[in-house]
Amino acid sequence: MNKLVTGAVAGAAGIALLLGGAGTFALWNASTEVNASSVASGTLSLAPSSAGSWTDVTNGRSTALTTAQVAAYKVVPGSKLQFTQPITIVASGTDLRADLTYDATSVTGSLKPYVTNALTVSTAAGNSTLPAGVSAGSTAGSYVVAPVAAGSTSAVVTFVVELPSTVTDAASQGGTLDLSKLTFTLKQRAIA
Repeated sequence: MNKLVTGAVAGAAGIALLLGGAGTFALWNASTEVNASSVASGTLSLAPSSAGSWTDVTNGRSTALTTAQVAAYKVVPGSKLQFTQPITIVASGTDLRADLTYDATSVTGSLKPYVTNALTVSTAAGNSTLPAGVSAGSTAGSYVVAPVAAGSTSAVVTFVVELPSTVTDAASQGGTLDLSKLTFTLKQRAIA
């Protein structure tokens, strides 16, 4: 009988607690709307502004090459070719800094281990002046882009492909270097 009484008392207490929790408590609260303006995001893009061009710069030459001539060109140790691409850089945003370089994985082929690549950025082909908002990066061939008042910057990216004259490995003969997917990258860096 003791268990029956204890169970009934516990059940009644549980029901009383549930019924007591069914009520609501009214608490005062208030809110107000303020004009805190709005925040906008910046922009970062990189696009070719016209077609690129090839030049044979082996031993100081400066011979323009057509796409067909480049496809038929057979490099030998000492050969040096230059690809020039006009680009437009759009960079806007407070504290925005971005690294401009090329994606090494976009260059493929059996000659890749033997060929050296170099990237330069300038205001015009053959010029060493950097465009507005572009400065030299911490490593050779890398550049830092910062916003400019105009919002965009015109630049020329020059990519040099060279099979050094010191290459004597027979495995470099009859090889290829695929630049059909050569990619220039502009990647935002963390705010320092």
